[in-house]
Amino acid sequence: MKKILSVFLIFGLLVSQVFAETPQKEEVVSKVEVNYCPKTKLTDSCMMCHVVPDWTLKEKEPYSNRVFPKTTTMFLEDEGKTAVVLVTNIESPEIEGFFEYVKWHPEINKCIFEIHSPGGSLFEAWRIVGLMNFWKAKGMIVETRCYGFAASAGFIVFLNGTPGHRFASPTAELMWHELYSFAFFKISRPSDVEDEAVILRHLQDTASTYLAKRSILTKEEWDEKVRKKEFWCNGAEATNFGISDGIPK
Repeated sequence: MKKILSVFLIFGLLVSQVFAETPQKEEVVSKVEVNYCPKTKLTDSCMMCHVVPDWTLKEKEPYSNRVFPKTTTMFLEDEGKTAVVLVTNIESPEIEGFFEYVKWHPEINKCIFEIHSPGGSLFEAWRIVGLMNFWKAKGMIVETRCYGFAASAGFIVFLNGTPGHRFASPTAELMWHELYSFAFFKISRPSDVEDEAVILRHLQDTASTYLAKRSILTKEEWDEKVRKKEFWCNGAEATNFGISDGIPK
C-alpha cells in the first residue's frame, strides 16, 4: 500500500512540475493608434477635410477641388442659395475671396453683407464697392445690413447695397465725416499743403456725389452735414435720409 501511495505521489509531483514549466500564453492586446485632425478633432484622415499647408477646409462634392474663402465669417442660408459674410475689416481681398466662392456656386443668387466696422481705407472701400457693382450687374442681389456700427468706409459699403435691400436695426449707429490726413512732425511747404487740400477736396467731392446718389440728400447737403464735424444717425433715423430701406427682415 505504501508502495502504491509512493508511486502516486511521485506521479503527482511529476505532473505538477510539467504544468509549472508550461509557459502561459500572454494575452495579446492590440494597440491601435488614433490620429486626430488638429482642426476638427475627428479621426478621419486630415486630407479628407483640409488642404495643406494652410489647413483650409475643403468643400463637399462636387466642389471638393475648391476651398472656402478666407473671410472673417461666412456661412450659407436658404439651402445654400444665400451667402452671408460679416464685414468687420474694410479689406478688399477678403471680399474678393468671398465673391470668388460665389463665382463657383451658380445656385447662390443673393449675398448679404453684415457691416460691423469702424471704417478703414477709403480706397479699399471703393474697391469693395466696385466688386459689389460687378456682381449686381450680373443680377446678384447684394443686401447690406447693420446691427451695430457702420462708420466711415464701412458707411460707404453699407450704402452700396441693392436698392430696397439696405437694412439697419433701430439702435444701429451709422457715421460719415470729412476725409482727413495726418502726419506727425511732418515738414512741408505752403504749396505742398495747398496741393494736399486740392486732392482731399477731390476725394471728398467724389464721396459726397456717391452718397447723394444713394440717399435723398444732395451733394451740398452732405458737404454741409460733415463740414468740420461728423454726421451720426441711428437705424431708426436712417430711413429719413434714404440711407436705409428699413429694419432687417
